Amino acid sequence: MSKKQPASFEASVERLNEIVRSLDAEETSLAESIKLYAEGIEIAETCVKDLSAAQTRIIELRKRSDGVFEQLDFDED
Repeated sequence: MSKKQPASFEASVERLNEIVRSLDAEETSLAESIKLYAEGIEIAETCVKDLSAAQTRIIELRKRSDGVFEQLDFDED
């Protein structure tokens, strides 16, 4: 990718939105559309990796009936 990756997940999502708006614009040339598409794919892949990493770190804190808190992966139950 010719451009530097956005610094945060939120910045990545905003950049993806900008890319979509540019791709939707009639004045965007085919060559520019291809560059934007490639950039968007790379950013989207990074976002998927970031979300996957976040998913493995998310822990739900749940209070048991005896008042003790236990940590559970959010996918359990």
